[in-house]
Amino acid sequence: MLKKIGLSLALLAVLVLSGLTAFVFLARPKMRPAPALTATATPERLARGEYLGQGCLDCHSKRDFKRYAGPVVPPLGAHGDCFDKGIGVPGVVCPPNITPDLETGLGSWTDGEIIRAMREGVSKDGRPLFPLMPYGDLKDLSDEDALSIVAYLRTLPPVSYKAPAPKLDFPMPLIVRLIPQPLDGPVSAPSKSDAQAYGKYLTTTMGCLFCHTTADERMMPIPGREWAGDNEFRGPWGVVRSANISPHSGGLGDKTKENFIGLFRAFGAVEGEVPPGGQNTIMPWPVYNKLTDEDLGIVYDYLKAQKPIAHTVDKFPKTPRG
Repeated sequence: MLKKIGLSLALLAVLVLSGLTAFVFLARPKMRPAPALTATATPERLARGEYLGQGCLDCHSKRDFKRYAGPVVPPLGAHGDCFDKGIGVPGVVCPPNITPDLETGLGSWTDGEIIRAMREGVSKDGRPLFPLMPYGDLKDLSDEDALSIVAYLRTLPPVSYKAPAPKLDFPMPLIVRLIPQPLDGPVSAPSKSDAQAYGKYLTTTMGCLFCHTTADERMMPIPGREWAGDNEFRGPWGVVRSANISPHSGGLGDKTKENFIGLFRAFGAVEGEVPPGGQNTIMPWPVYNKLTDEDLGIVYDYLKAQKPIAHTVDKFPKTPRG
């Protein structure tokens, strides 16, 4: 009798576990209908979208890592390099085509569907996006700035290219379904007159926080490690780790605002091929060199006001971790 009860309980446990697994595999992420937003292409909106959208092209286009800092090469918005365990992805994720191609790009998407994917991590068909697409940070992107980016993306030449589907190691196919969170209303940008709020807005929505906050094995930020860097990236650029850009001596330290802006102007202007055996970087200096002195200055002031993290990063290690 006891043996039969034990077998019954074991069978019940298997059924429950199987049911939970099937539920998680088949469950759709939390999502809301795509917002009813229209990206009317005004000159002001297109200029703003081009200014903000360079970071999108950085991931969704090929980068030439034979040249310093891997500048993007045409076709813009398609054929982006795939990301794998070399940069911490538990599997392989390839950036999708974000050109207006009707069949393989965003041509059949509504403006609201694109904005929902950017900020809430849900594809047109309800599929959850892996958080290498930093929707956790882009949720703070204002409606107007999001519309500007979409308007700009619509101007890219359409390219027929279907990126390979993601291949994630177990249990990430389950976990990724639980990450997207829908917004609950309109999003506004802070005023530039509030330098700290606007500095937070810029550093969050332009990817600084994403790369320079230490992340765990799921690529989720570790609380208390904001701006400490030390995320390792391995690829055709070699082995690099994101810098500590907190105000500690191991980070920004005694760098002045002029020093800080000067780094972008100097490294962003470097051209030419990297010598054989020379050290390259994944940091897209040419992209951020396009920011105005005013915005870079606001970023600097914001970073200098953050908590110092005592950590020195070996930015160009001779051997990778693991």
